[in-house]
Amino acid sequence: MSLQSFITWTKKANLQERISVARIVGKTWCAGGFLKKEKDSLILAMMHLLDDPSPSVRLAFSRSIALSNTVPRHIILALSEDHPDVSGTIILHSPILKDSDLFDLIKRGSGLTRVFIASRYKLSHNVAKNLIEIGCLDNIIALLENKSSFLSSELLTNIAERFCHVANVRRLLSLRDDLSLKARYLLMKNICKALCHSDFVNKVIYSHRSQILCAESMRIGIIEIISNVDDVKILRELVKLLQQDAQLTPALLIHSLIMGAIKFISVVLENLSQYNITRISSILSNGGFNVIRALYESIGLDSEISAIFVEATMIWREKFSISATVEPVVIAEKLLLRINEKSMATSLATKELLEMIERIHLYTNRKLVREIAAKSSQLVAA
Repeated sequence: MSLQSFITWTKKANLQERISVARIVGKTWCAGGFLKKEKDSLILAMMHLLDDPSPSVRLAFSRSIALSNTVPRHIILALSEDHPDVSGTIILHSPILKDSDLFDLIKRGSGLTRVFIASRYKLSHNVAKNLIEIGCLDNIIALLENKSSFLSSELLTNIAERFCHVANVRRLLSLRDDLSLKARYLLMKNICKALCHSDFVNKVIYSHRSQILCAESMRIGIIEIISNVDDVKILRELVKLLQQDAQLTPALLIHSLIMGAIKFISVVLENLSQYNITRISSILSNGGFNVIRALYESIGLDSEISAIFVEATMIWREKFSISATVEPVVIAEKLLLRINEKSMATSLATKELLEMIERIHLYTNRKLVREIAAKSSQLVAA
């Protein structure tokens, strides 16, 4: 059939016939193996299909050529700005579209066009970055749902910084195992904040109690992050984040000591005192009572509080010298005994710290019981 005959036929054919022919034209192009004259005629026929009044015809055509890497570029570009059903098919799949084309579509296109781009197969880092900079929530959710896109640690952190207040974004981020420490911290922080402001929580728990629950959840979340980090450089990054958020509290530090997170304690002391980490580690491992006490007081702890911190450090040192693995519940229990034996909780501040240690002791006990129960269940299942 000549091109003129084809054009004449399309004007008379019904919708279903035109859809079938559009599909055939696309598949014929993808099959290849035709002469130059035939190729030129086929290109003109495809260009004519771009002007068909029915989106269904153009959709059938776009589906038949979407995966081809030989379709003329101008045809793909025209389809990429067509009706959403048509443009979506091309944007999602066509290998002809380059990053520069996608940048143009991001600038000129609608919100739906940008969602299509965010959902595109194997979306590049640069295009993803451009979408994140625009800051539309729909784009971000589509990006996170697109398992084939490349989202670097930096981009994920950027998303966490700007969108962690959104529940759906938090859910999608929590499913990933490639988050940076900062992104994990921001995710945990916003989950705790959402918990604290939850209508359900505030209905069943008094306001003051919900604030305590939020603070404890935040502290336990930080402890979980600390327990999974051993690199000093990453710990320094975490300490800076905690310092900015005013989270370097005595409660967090005593909890870290009880958990045996001495490397984290050393980094905190390095950040807040004039000593380097090597000197601090040496003092904590080998220093006498007064030397360790002076170290803690150098970061602003008063003498009564610092004495409890020294006791916790000494207990950790004693237990660690016997065994490389020390259960936090053992340290917490021993520390409570010493505080009571020596009547160390005399001021309001020390009484509050004692109450905090008692809650930590309860938490570590319950955690230990849960771990034992989980292991027992695994043995029974085996």
